[in-house]
Amino acid sequence: MDFYTYQYLQNNQNNWQYVHIGVIIILVILFIAFGIRYLKNRWDVKYKDLTIIVGVLCLLIVGIQANDYTNLRNSIKQTGQVTQIVQQVATKIKVKPQQVLINATQLNNTNNLLVKTPKGYFRLLFNDDGTQFVLEKIQLSHPEIRVQED
Repeated sequence: MDFYTYQYLQNNQNNWQYVHIGVIIILVILFIAFGIRYLKNRWDVKYKDLTIIVGVLCLLIVGIQANDYTNLRNSIKQTGQVTQIVQQVATKIKVKPQQVLINATQLNNTNNLLVKTPKGYFRLLFNDDGTQFVLEKIQLSHPEIRVQED
């Protein structure tokens, strides 16, 4: 079973989107450069073809990035909710948030959230609308714990 630290939840906001933005910027620069070269040398058809190819690649990657961006926003929102839950649990148990580990990075299934603290293991029981929870102390039998930390 994987548990995630508070630091991991705060830092793990998917930095790969910066790579996509970098690729888009490079393609836009190439598109502009090839367009300028084509306008200067109208008889050189290879720059026209390269401009069209790079322009299509830009549109394709921007479309993919727009889809990934909406998924990323949802993921960041859910990770932020889990971070807030860790803070609330730490307050209730009276420990630092850095000492609390949780077994999920997103709130897909609120029925199976487990928390590991210096005071033991707890299960989070949410109300019907998911706005409040109760901590129930549990005892894990044969726990195989892997901690994911930054």
